[in-house]
Amino acid sequence: MQDLRTLRIAAMLEATTLLALCFVAVPLKYLAGIPQLSTILGPIHGFVFLSFGWITFQSYSAGEITGKDLIRLIIGACIPFGGFWNERWLREMANKK
Repeated sequence: MQDLRTLRIAAMLEATTLLALCFVAVPLKYLAGIPQLSTILGPIHGFVFLSFGWITFQSYSAGEITGKDLIRLIIGACIPFGGFWNERWLREMANKK
């Protein structure tokens, strides 16, 4: 259960940083000519995404999630708002256990 809680938090962080990057930093860079936020948020999101991947694979190795769940979580992390979908799904999954 604790692993699923950690995975849920990681999914929320990943989704939040992806949205900030896609809908704030990138438009500021290309539409307003302000690249500074992208240079800050880009590496932060990269670190959070890699951490999410690491936590996801650890949860898979521990038997908390299946291979199908692992693929679903990784695909969801690559889609804006997908991380929030992942978090809600993980919450429902934890409530069933």
